[in-house]
Amino acid sequence: MADIDEQLARDIRYLRDRADIEDCIQRYCRGADRLDKILLCSAYHPDATDDRGEAFTGSPAQFADWLFPFLRTLDGTSHTVCNSVSDIDGDTAHTESYVVFAVWKHAREGEEGFASMGTARYLDRLERRDGRWGIAHRECIVDMTFRAPIGTPMAGALFGARDRTDRAYARPLEPTPAARERLAKLG
Repeated sequence: MADIDEQLARDIRYLRDRADIEDCIQRYCRGADRLDKILLCSAYHPDATDDRGEAFTGSPAQFADWLFPFLRTLDGTSHTVCNSVSDIDGDTAHTESYVVFAVWKHAREGEEGFASMGTARYLDRLERRDGRWGIAHRECIVDMTFRAPIGTPMAGALFGARDRTDRAYARPLEPTPAARERLAKLG
């Protein structure tokens, strides 16, 4: 019975570690997409390194300072982690996460809109320090990109914000006054 209890405890620890590691990687993606430097940097340990090849190598704060001015020239970004594999060994994990990313700028008067999409892999060494998993070193491997023209945004659609005013931060999430008006018209 003791062997079963020990194995169950190891299995639960592994599942908890996996969930915490995945939350860490998702926190990075949300931070990038919402232009939330605090959230993006919270995915890393303060002394971490991020290596994007000759384009950028440095600390998490330096990375955000390098990345965000470019992202602010765009109308939006989206990072989707598709699958990841983690090799967890105590307080250290090595993770490979496949990512589909998109950046876009809508057409405006005198300007053509575009969307660039691609696939990449985040190769991370994560460490659990003081009970918290964070990225200690990341390498971003870009596998493929392409660019296509796009038009104007769809009229009447809900659009997000790229800061903490985005509805994803709303607690509790309830219908907006405009949504209540639309619901009232439905009867």
